[in-house]
Amino acid sequence: MDSLEFTDRPELRRTIMVTAFAGWPDASEAATRAIRYMADQIAATKFASIDHEDFYDFVELRPKVRNGANGERILSWPENQFYAWRNTDGEGPDMVLFRGVEPHFKWRAYSSMIYEVAEACNVELVVTLGALLDAVPHTRPVKVTRSSQTKNLGPDFDHLNFRPSSYQGPTGIMSIVLDRMTAAGIPCASYWGHSPHYVQAKPNPNVTRALLEAVTEIIPVEVDTEGLVRRGSDFMRRLTKALADQDEITKYVTELEERWDKQNSPSGPEETEGADAAPLIAELEAFLRQEAGAPLESQDDETPDGESGNQDQDKGNSPSV
Repeated sequence: MDSLEFTDRPELRRTIMVTAFAGWPDASEAATRAIRYMADQIAATKFASIDHEDFYDFVELRPKVRNGANGERILSWPENQFYAWRNTDGEGPDMVLFRGVEPHFKWRAYSSMIYEVAEACNVELVVTLGALLDAVPHTRPVKVTRSSQTKNLGPDFDHLNFRPSSYQGPTGIMSIVLDRMTAAGIPCASYWGHSPHYVQAKPNPNVTRALLEAVTEIIPVEVDTEGLVRRGSDFMRRLTKALADQDEITKYVTELEERWDKQNSPSGPEETEGADAAPLIAELEAFLRQEAGAPLESQDDETPDGESGNQDQDKGNSPSV
């Protein structure tokens, strides 16, 4: 059976594909939630998916079971879904959104299926969204870095300054997908949101919002982030309360603020520092989860079509482009 399954074959033109992957390149679930939020906002329609069976170790990434509204047991598997949006304003471009889960097996086969969809949908530009843990303060604007190994993203984007990534080291599925696209001559760009490493609770709506606002310089549609503004304000309120009596981590945040202010607008990811803050991370995360009587994961958990949220994977991450 072919693992790539189409339920529709949308006719798209000059298409921009935007992707995100749960797991290693998705700190605080910021990137995959950006895709989900965008798909909901623009009423994108699901038209294809990649079957999970050949790509995951279900001992490492277990399916989840929950009770439905009528008491029925519902089993959820890792989801790899494609959504289409047709631009009704002039000549396009249209969009394909892809939200997946970094696979354990057959990375080349998996990336080839994403390329197959790109080819079928006349994709002319691929944009990946990712998020990483970094030594950045939560009290400053969310840092978003962008990069591209493609010198020319197309005539519509000549005014944008995308630099090649300087990252070297272990990489994720994003790099494999981008390598496949580049080999086929499709321009590619990447956006990375930087999430404070000492706040590993999820989701972080502020990083999701920053990614969405950054990528609007490329995508042909405005995304209303007002809902994320409200969630972000609540997140900051609870975080401020959690840090109120944490003298050590408050001192550490002050150091990050000073470095941030000196650098003004840092242009690239840095090594994570602040080992002294590590013992406080678990306590801080636990506080945030029980504050208001609900875990952070329960907020903003609905997908455009009522699907379950992202599966958990290893959260140690670095930029892969």
